[in-house]
Amino acid sequence: MTGLPPVGDRTLRGAYDRALAEMPDATAQIGPGGRYTFAESHERSLRVAGGLTALGVARQDPVALLMDNSLDAVHAWTGTSLGGMVEVPVNSAYKGSFLTHVLNDSGAAVLVCDDTYAERIAQVAGDLTALRTLVVRGDTAAADNLRDRFRVVGLDEVTTAEPAAPQAIDAADLMAYMYTSGTTGLSKGVLIPHAHAYTYASREDQARPVAGDRILVTLPLFHLAGQWYGVYQSLIHRAVCVLEPGFSVSRFWPTVREHGITVTVMLGAMAELLQQAEPRPDDADNSLELAVMAPLASDVDGFRARFGVDLAAVYGMSEIGAVLNGPPETVVGGECGFARDGFELRLVDDGGRDVEPGQVGELWVRPEDPRLVMGGYHNLPEKTAETLVDGWVRTGDAFRTDAQGRYFFSDRMKDALRRRGENVSSFEVERVVNEHPDVYESAVVAVPSELTEDEIKAVVVPRDGRDVDPEELTRFLVDRLPYFMVPRYVEFATELPKTPTQKIHKHVLRQSGVDSGVWDREAAGIVLRRSSR
Repeated sequence: MTGLPPVGDRTLRGAYDRALAEMPDATAQIGPGGRYTFAESHERSLRVAGGLTALGVARQDPVALLMDNSLDAVHAWTGTSLGGMVEVPVNSAYKGSFLTHVLNDSGAAVLVCDDTYAERIAQVAGDLTALRTLVVRGDTAAADNLRDRFRVVGLDEVTTAEPAAPQAIDAADLMAYMYTSGTTGLSKGVLIPHAHAYTYASREDQARPVAGDRILVTLPLFHLAGQWYGVYQSLIHRAVCVLEPGFSVSRFWPTVREHGITVTVMLGAMAELLQQAEPRPDDADNSLELAVMAPLASDVDGFRARFGVDLAAVYGMSEIGAVLNGPPETVVGGECGFARDGFELRLVDDGGRDVEPGQVGELWVRPEDPRLVMGGYHNLPEKTAETLVDGWVRTGDAFRTDAQGRYFFSDRMKDALRRRGENVSSFEVERVVNEHPDVYESAVVAVPSELTEDEIKAVVVPRDGRDVDPEELTRFLVDRLPYFMVPRYVEFATELPKTPTQKIHKHVLRQSGVDSGVWDREAAGIVLRRSSR
């Protein structure tokens, strides 16, 4: 554990320069598309930069990437960034108006895409105002019907171009527009300086990873956890990045064993799926030593014991980077970690006053250097002014702290509930609902009460082939939740409405209210009071 370099040195070029100086011929990346050393990865990235420059892309111009996980996608990103250009990763689930919005709002004149996505471009071609060139990975014939509207070239022409000369990159230069998927409005493009992305990706202030670790990346590269906390982190730490096309429960542990994986990052839902899988006698017979999770698995001790893996907590978002870390030796269930050096954190009430430990407040973040957080929202000065106030970034996330200074996520501020005078975290209720062995996932929302404040509705998706009895589920929750947190209403669904980045559309669930298909605990005669068990 050495600590991060000075803020001015936190750039992608700086990470490559250190790797090239120490271990140029060591393996850097393995995945769809082959295997590359640090020197080979660097050279191929500079060729991409040269190829994009030949297509007319200038310094700090945006380049959109619509690609599945592959080493071509890695080098399209690193080449864009090493060339001083601005990457615009596009969610591979985007289509129609979602896709049109990101491409038009970003102003990207060049889009690098897999051939499988050419048809999506064709469907919205008439609505695209900035796009001029398509760089197609795979069969360029897939875009033949677009040649009358766009210049179409193959990715091979870009990756075999004359390499660009290494650019001087300033830590304040923009590296990306990261579009966040709003649950109630259009995606916002977060302006990401190089220092911000580097700081998010780095764990140089933690014990792992180290050079020689093998880091498994199963998250999509359009997601900052996959690209930065996976691929970029591997580069910073001179570790081997093993890139998979995606996450698979059945393939996860075989992949870990095949490649000798020692470190990975996973979303909490991935951990839950691994925990729900049928136990095997060789579950702990694997090379994985550390899994960094956001959020932590619901059963931290059980996950550690079953799979023989240390767990670490982390919390971050596009606007602020990673501002909390929970080392494995101190981690406790439900935590997001401790405040990270370089950031001042506050939890405040609706009036902007600091709350006491144990009380819930909105997280505000102020960096020691403005380059460590977003520069604002692209083309949205009013939204920027609402979020960036006097050097503080208002996250919209509610937390509480314990006596040791750990932070515990409570809810999105707009998703919090208040029932019978008590504040209720939908996140905490969902976590307990999801512990039921027949529940795959759930969402908890407020619905109108005939009294005042809110009633609680849980929308539950059963696991495949399972039935969930609402009365049995209620008894399960009564044993595990304070009485005022137990949902009054239970609704069953085959799936939850989600954005393309898998955030739940809770406003849709709120608007659906309580119809005839919703089970009512009180109508079933189950009325809970403070004395209820």
